[in-house]
Amino acid sequence: MEAIKAYSVPVEAPKDLVEEYFKLRKVALEDIFKYVKYSKSGKAHLKFNKDKRKELRDKLIKNWRFAKHYVDSAINSVIGLVKGWIQLYNRGKAKSKPEITKKTVYIKTTLFSVKDGKIKITVEPKKRYLEVDLTKFDYLPKDYDLIGRLILTEKRLIVTFKKKVEPIEPKDYASFDVNLTNITGLMNGRIVRFDLRELYHIHRVYEEKRRKIQKLSKTKPKTAKRLMQKYSKREKNRAMDVMHKVTTTIARELASTKNGAILEDLRYIKERILNSNKDLNRKLSKWNCRTFQFMLEYKLKWFGLPVKYVNPANSSKTCPLCSGRLSAYEGRSMKCENCGIIADRDIIACLNLRMWGFGVIPNGGKPSGDASQGGCSLTNVNIR
Repeated sequence: MEAIKAYSVPVEAPKDLVEEYFKLRKVALEDIFKYVKYSKSGKAHLKFNKDKRKELRDKLIKNWRFAKHYVDSAINSVIGLVKGWIQLYNRGKAKSKPEITKKTVYIKTTLFSVKDGKIKITVEPKKRYLEVDLTKFDYLPKDYDLIGRLILTEKRLIVTFKKKVEPIEPKDYASFDVNLTNITGLMNGRIVRFDLRELYHIHRVYEEKRRKIQKLSKTKPKTAKRLMQKYSKREKNRAMDVMHKVTTTIARELASTKNGAILEDLRYIKERILNSNKDLNRKLSKWNCRTFQFMLEYKLKWFGLPVKYVNPANSSKTCPLCSGRLSAYEGRSMKCENCGIIADRDIIACLNLRMWGFGVIPNGGKPSGDASQGGCSLTNVNIR
């Protein structure tokens, strides 16, 4: 099994390469998109064969002074972009044609070499190179096997680290319930809460900024567009920083105890529950549930630990002792109509997810008291 991690390091990219590659991709997109065909049912398909690809490559390589492999990577990236657009279009979600908006250079493994932790990237064959010393950055992983594809932007180099791992049979599993303002987990027999109020606050702040920018767009559209891009990027970076800290903390603890994770199957969750209620939709747009799951899964994979996904339907409304129906009691507490158990809804969800992950469904039982005190210690963890 191969595990992959990507990190970015600061660099001063060759401006001429970045600009010319950006133009190259635009030309490639214009050419390749001509081969998108539509069936009688209205479905889009890409009919771009090897001969057409060779014709395009020969066209793009003329007067191209940089390494020829950049032309191949540009074509590959554009084909991927068009295929992604086709999937969205066929699902009725693509409103306009795809565009090349980011000045990003995709660097194949044939374009660089690695020696003693230093990457040497060919810009112009036998003339110009970009060298990056990875040993200067303490946060980069040391236990990797090789470096995969690189992505170069104007000021950053994204490095892909690969590692072959042997799957570990976990000693146990931890379960996690993701909410707007916290992540509740059942880890090693105790309930742990990770505070996400900072993340929720970040989304609220930038939501207000976007409202003000939208008002400005009527009188100063160019300024509004520039500000929207600036603050959207800043919001994303701050949100990703919080999620990285949370998932790294969890992954390290699970790795230390050799525990896997049980998560809710939340694929397409926002599409399923978004409705005409603007307030609810606004809240859901701040819910980073899938980001959390994606990050935690690839970080656990690096340690060889597995992740299970279970159907989360009614996980906070089903009694973990007798499978009875739970109803709202006080605040976030729920009470079972059958056995009378009272517990926090997030804790109930974690207990159910853990049992369902093992294929266990309770047949019945009598609680000895409040389940929130049933042998679990509740620890509030703040990630800064």
